[in-house]
Amino acid sequence: MIGKVYTTDQRYVKYLECNPAVYRRVYFQSCNLDVKEGLNILTTVSLCDFKLESLGSSELGGCGGSGKKTATLDPLGTYTLTAPEIGQAQGEVQMIVVKVKYEKSWVEEERYLNWEYKGNIYPLHTLMVLTGRTEAEIPWQGWDLSYYSNNPPSPDFSPQSYPVITSPNLSFGGILFSNPNEEKSAELEIFIFN
Repeated sequence: MIGKVYTTDQRYVKYLECNPAVYRRVYFQSCNLDVKEGLNILTTVSLCDFKLESLGSSELGGCGGSGKKTATLDPLGTYTLTAPEIGQAQGEVQMIVVKVKYEKSWVEEERYLNWEYKGNIYPLHTLMVLTGRTEAEIPWQGWDLSYYSNNPPSPDFSPQSYPVITSPNLSFGGILFSNPNEEKSAELEIFIFN
């Protein structure tokens, strides 16, 4: 966990501008992630050489895979992401990408969801990328998407309890997404890779 930051060393921060009139955007251009201000590219991160080896490769001896899921989060709704069919023996995966689409009527300041993993809750705006490392037959450093409880789910499992509960047991897997908005829905597009 990163503690409080009381000073900013300018050697490590480029283009720090707290003026709300300055409009910047982040774009994917081919395999680059660009930060633009108008037509000017301020900085670029190249993802061209980014590669994750699938556990399905013969040298890792696993059963890797990938999948795409979509889910609608109704007002005050929840969705539990599990994917034990893609994960290795303990349900861990190497990459999770989540893109959120909000209804046009959402006010920008209210556009966020929450996600819970192993009892910790985090905010999510429009894009989340989680990566880790898995090994074929042992718990390692991946994201645990095994079942959320000891009741294996039906194909479209999602706990619908109210009020929303936190993980019943921190040894269980899955990611619980929740919509704190009382009036508007959001769509999740989820890509999972192992």
